[in-house]
Amino acid sequence: MSQGEDRVIVTAGATAGLAAAHHRDFPEIRAEGDTPAAAASQLVNHLTRALDSALTDWRREAIEQAIEDVKTYAGPTNA
Repeated sequence: MSQGEDRVIVTAGATAGLAAAHHRDFPEIRAEGDTPAAAASQLVNHLTRALDSALTDWRREAIEQAIEDVKTYAGPTNA
C-alpha cells in the first residue's frame, strides 16, 4: 500500500451502488461516484476548490498533499 492509499478512505456511498471517498486529513470534504476511482476523481475536484479558501501556506500545502494522495490512489488514468 502506497502512502496515498492509506490516507484515502473509500466506503459505500449514501445511495446503493455508489462509492464515497474522503481524505484522512479532510474528512469534511467528501465525494461520491459510481466506482471508487470515480469517487476519488470527484474528491480531487472538491479538494482543488478548497484551495480557494486556504488562507495560509500551511493549509494550502496540506490540501495540495491531499490532492496528490488522492491522485496516487486513483491512478494515472483516473485522476
